[in-house]
Amino acid sequence: MNYSFRKKNKIVKYIVIHYTGMKNLKLAYQKLSYNRSNVSSHYLISRNGIIFNFVCPKFKAWHAGKSKWREHININDYSIGIELENRGHEYGYSNFTKKQYSSLKKIINFLKNNFYIFDKNIIYHSDISPNRKIDPGEKFHLYKIGISRFGYIEKKNKKKYSLNQMLSIYGFHIYYIKNFKKFCIKAVKRSLNYKKISPKISAKFIKDFNNLLFQ
Repeated sequence: MNYSFRKKNKIVKYIVIHYTGMKNLKLAYQKLSYNRSNVSSHYLISRNGIIFNFVCPKFKAWHAGKSKWREHININDYSIGIELENRGHEYGYSNFTKKQYSSLKKIINFLKNNFYIFDKNIIYHSDISPNRKIDPGEKFHLYKIGISRFGYIEKKNKKKYSLNQMLSIYGFHIYYIKNFKKFCIKAVKRSLNYKKISPKISAKFIKDFNNLLFQ
Protein backbone atom coordinates (compact mmCIF):
# COMPACT_ATOMS: atom_id res chain seq x y z
CA MET A 1 0.00 0.00 0.00
CA ASN A 2 1.34 3.43 -0.93
CA TYR A 3 1.38 5.96 1.88
CA SER A 4 3.65 8.33 3.76
CA PHE A 5 3.78 9.75 7.26
CA ARG A 6 2.40 13.25 7.63
CA LYS A 7 4.84 15.84 8.90
CA LYS A 8 3.92 17.31 12.26
CA ASN A 9 3.26 20.74 10.75
CA LYS A 10 0.90 19.32 8.08
CA ILE A 11 -2.58 19.27 9.58
CA VAL A 12 -5.51 17.64 7.79
CA LYS A 13 -7.76 20.42 6.50
CA TYR A 14 -9.41 19.00 3.38
CA ILE A 15 -11.40 16.08 2.06
CA VAL A 16 -10.86 15.55 -1.68
CA ILE A 17 -13.52 13.71 -3.66
CA HIS A 18 -12.51 11.74 -6.77
CA TYR A 19 -13.94 9.21 -9.14
CA THR A 20 -11.96 6.11 -10.07
CA GLY A 21 -12.24 6.58 -13.85
CA MET A 22 -11.65 2.87 -14.49
CA LYS A 23 -13.67 0.19 -16.25
CA ASN A 24 -14.71 -1.70 -13.13
CA LEU A 25 -14.33 -1.93 -9.37
CA LYS A 26 -11.78 -4.74 -9.50
CA LEU A 27 -9.34 -2.69 -11.57
CA ALA A 28 -9.79 0.34 -9.32
CA TYR A 29 -9.25 -1.75 -6.19
CA GLN A 30 -6.11 -3.32 -7.65
CA LYS A 31 -4.61 0.02 -8.66
CA LEU A 32 -5.32 1.68 -5.32
CA SER A 33 -3.85 -1.23 -3.36
CA TYR A 34 -0.85 -2.07 -5.57
CA ASN A 35 2.50 -0.87 -4.25
CA ARG A 36 3.98 -0.13 -7.68
CA SER A 37 1.04 1.96 -8.90
CA ASN A 38 2.34 5.06 -7.07
CA VAL A 39 -1.30 5.86 -6.31
CA SER A 40 -3.50 5.32 -3.28
CA SER A 41 -6.52 6.73 -1.53
CA HIS A 42 -7.82 6.58 2.00
CA TYR A 43 -11.25 5.31 0.96
CA LEU A 44 -13.01 3.75 -2.01
CA ILE A 45 -16.81 3.53 -2.25
CA SER A 46 -18.32 1.00 -4.66
CA ARG A 47 -21.52 1.64 -6.59
CA ASN A 48 -23.23 -0.65 -4.08
CA GLY A 49 -22.10 1.59 -1.24
CA ILE A 50 -19.41 -0.75 0.09
CA ILE A 51 -16.64 1.21 1.80
CA PHE A 52 -13.01 0.08 1.43
CA ASN A 53 -10.47 1.70 3.74
CA PHE A 54 -6.97 1.47 2.25
CA VAL A 55 -5.00 4.00 4.30
CA CYS A 56 -5.57 5.23 7.84
CA PRO A 57 -6.57 8.93 7.62
CA LYS A 58 -3.78 9.95 9.98
CA PHE A 59 -1.31 8.90 7.24
CA LYS A 60 -0.82 10.56 3.85
CA ALA A 61 -2.24 8.73 0.84
CA TRP A 62 -1.11 9.50 -2.71
CA HIS A 63 -4.33 10.65 -4.33
CA ALA A 64 -3.98 14.32 -5.26
CA GLY A 65 -0.82 14.43 -7.38
CA LYS A 66 0.46 17.86 -8.37
CA SER A 67 -2.06 20.13 -6.72
CA LYS A 68 -2.69 23.54 -5.20
CA TRP A 69 -5.61 25.02 -3.29
CA ARG A 70 -5.87 28.44 -1.69
CA GLU A 71 -2.44 29.02 -0.14
CA HIS A 72 -1.48 25.35 0.02
CA ILE A 73 0.71 23.35 -2.37
CA ASN A 74 0.85 19.53 -2.51
CA ILE A 75 -2.62 18.86 -1.17
CA ASN A 76 -1.77 15.25 -0.24
CA ASP A 77 -0.05 16.76 2.80
CA TYR A 78 -3.28 18.30 4.07
CA SER A 79 -6.04 16.01 2.87
CA ILE A 80 -7.98 12.79 2.99
CA GLY A 81 -8.92 11.26 -0.37
CA ILE A 82 -12.16 9.47 -1.17
CA GLU A 83 -12.61 7.62 -4.47
CA LEU A 84 -16.09 6.90 -5.85
CA GLU A 85 -16.45 4.00 -8.25
CA ASN A 86 -17.39 5.43 -11.63
CA ARG A 87 -16.16 4.60 -15.12
CA GLY A 88 -15.59 8.30 -15.69
CA HIS A 89 -15.63 10.37 -18.86
CA GLU A 90 -13.26 8.02 -20.70
CA TYR A 91 -15.17 4.78 -20.22
CA GLY A 92 -18.80 5.85 -19.78
CA TYR A 93 -19.55 8.49 -17.15
CA SER A 94 -22.71 7.76 -15.17
CA ASN A 95 -24.70 9.14 -12.27
CA PHE A 96 -23.48 8.27 -8.80
CA THR A 97 -25.77 5.92 -6.89
CA LYS A 98 -27.92 6.58 -3.84
CA LYS A 99 -25.91 3.98 -1.95
CA GLN A 100 -22.67 5.80 -2.79
CA TYR A 101 -24.07 9.09 -1.52
CA SER A 102 -25.30 7.38 1.66
CA SER A 103 -21.89 5.83 2.38
CA LEU A 104 -20.06 9.02 1.45
CA LYS A 105 -22.19 11.00 3.88
CA LYS A 106 -21.30 8.57 6.69
CA ILE A 107 -17.55 8.81 5.98
CA ILE A 108 -17.56 12.58 5.65
CA ASN A 109 -19.51 13.07 8.89
CA PHE A 110 -17.03 10.78 10.65
CA LEU A 111 -14.04 12.68 9.24
CA LYS A 112 -15.55 16.09 9.95
CA ASN A 113 -16.04 15.17 13.60
CA ASN A 114 -12.65 13.53 14.08
CA PHE A 115 -10.46 15.94 12.09
CA TYR A 116 -12.51 19.13 12.58
CA ILE A 117 -12.97 19.64 8.85
CA PHE A 118 -15.33 22.41 7.70
CA ASP A 119 -17.81 22.07 4.84
CA LYS A 120 -15.91 24.71 2.85
CA ASN A 121 -12.92 22.35 2.81
CA ILE A 122 -14.70 19.45 1.14
CA ILE A 123 -13.36 19.84 -2.37
CA TYR A 124 -12.95 18.12 -5.73
CA HIS A 125 -9.95 16.72 -7.58
CA SER A 126 -10.82 19.09 -10.44
CA ASP A 127 -10.54 22.03 -8.01
CA ILE A 128 -7.02 21.30 -6.86
CA SER A 129 -5.67 20.24 -10.29
CA PRO A 130 -7.97 21.93 -12.82
CA ASN A 131 -5.45 21.65 -15.66
CA ARG A 132 -5.14 17.87 -15.21
CA LYS A 133 -8.29 16.46 -13.65
CA ILE A 134 -12.05 16.61 -14.24
CA ASP A 135 -13.36 14.36 -11.47
CA PRO A 136 -15.72 13.78 -9.78
CA GLY A 137 -17.39 15.73 -12.58
CA GLU A 138 -20.64 17.45 -13.38
CA LYS A 139 -22.83 14.52 -12.34
CA PHE A 140 -21.68 14.67 -8.73
CA HIS A 141 -24.07 16.57 -6.43
CA LEU A 142 -22.63 17.63 -3.08
CA TYR A 143 -26.03 18.71 -1.75
CA LYS A 144 -27.06 15.05 -1.72
CA ILE A 145 -24.85 14.56 1.34
CA GLY A 146 -26.02 17.76 3.00
CA ILE A 147 -22.88 19.80 2.35
CA SER A 148 -22.82 23.47 1.33
CA ARG A 149 -19.29 24.63 0.56
CA PHE A 150 -20.02 28.31 0.15
CA GLY A 151 -22.75 29.18 2.63
CA TYR A 152 -20.23 30.98 4.86
CA ILE A 153 -19.31 33.75 2.37
CA GLU A 154 -20.90 37.17 2.74
CA LYS A 155 -20.95 39.57 -0.18
CA LYS A 156 -19.87 43.04 0.86
CA ASN A 157 -22.35 45.83 0.08
CA LYS A 158 -23.46 44.33 -3.24
CA LYS A 159 -19.91 44.68 -4.51
CA LYS A 160 -19.25 43.49 -8.04
CA TYR A 161 -16.31 41.14 -8.23
CA SER A 162 -14.19 40.49 -11.30
CA LEU A 163 -14.02 36.93 -12.61
CA ASN A 164 -10.47 36.56 -11.28
CA GLN A 165 -11.63 37.68 -7.83
CA MET A 166 -14.49 35.18 -7.93
CA LEU A 167 -12.12 32.38 -8.91
CA SER A 168 -9.91 33.33 -5.95
CA ILE A 169 -12.89 33.39 -3.58
CA TYR A 170 -13.87 29.97 -4.90
CA GLY A 171 -10.46 28.74 -3.75
CA PHE A 172 -8.25 28.34 -6.80
CA HIS A 173 -4.56 28.94 -6.23
CA ILE A 174 -3.26 32.07 -7.93
CA TYR A 175 -0.98 29.91 -10.11
CA TYR A 176 -3.99 28.26 -11.74
CA ILE A 177 -5.88 31.52 -12.17
CA LYS A 178 -2.90 33.09 -13.95
CA ASN A 179 -1.87 30.12 -16.07
CA PHE A 180 -4.93 27.89 -16.46
CA LYS A 181 -7.90 30.20 -16.16
CA LYS A 182 -10.01 28.39 -18.77
CA PHE A 183 -9.60 25.14 -16.85
CA CYS A 184 -10.68 26.87 -13.63
CA ILE A 185 -13.82 28.07 -15.39
CA LYS A 186 -14.57 24.53 -16.57
CA ALA A 187 -14.05 23.23 -13.03
CA VAL A 188 -16.55 25.77 -11.71
CA LYS A 189 -19.06 24.67 -14.35
CA ARG A 190 -18.68 21.11 -13.13
CA SER A 191 -19.42 22.29 -9.60
CA LEU A 192 -22.50 24.01 -11.01
CA ASN A 193 -23.50 20.72 -12.67
CA TYR A 194 -23.58 22.18 -16.17
CA LYS A 195 -24.28 19.55 -18.81
CA LYS A 196 -22.03 21.22 -21.38
CA ILE A 197 -18.56 22.07 -20.11
CA SER A 198 -16.59 24.74 -21.96
CA PRO A 199 -14.44 27.75 -21.00
CA LYS A 200 -16.99 30.12 -22.52
CA ILE A 201 -17.94 33.01 -20.24
CA SER A 202 -21.57 34.11 -20.48
CA ALA A 203 -23.83 36.39 -18.45
CA LYS A 204 -25.65 33.27 -17.22
CA PHE A 205 -22.39 31.72 -16.04
CA ILE A 206 -21.39 34.87 -14.12
CA LYS A 207 -24.83 34.97 -12.48
CA ASP A 208 -24.70 31.27 -11.59
CA PHE A 209 -21.17 31.64 -10.24
CA ASN A 210 -22.24 34.57 -8.08
CA ASN A 211 -25.18 32.60 -6.74
CA LEU A 212 -22.89 29.65 -5.96
CA LEU A 213 -20.41 31.77 -4.00
CA PHE A 214 -22.86 34.06 -2.23
CA GLN A 215 -25.83 31.75 -1.72
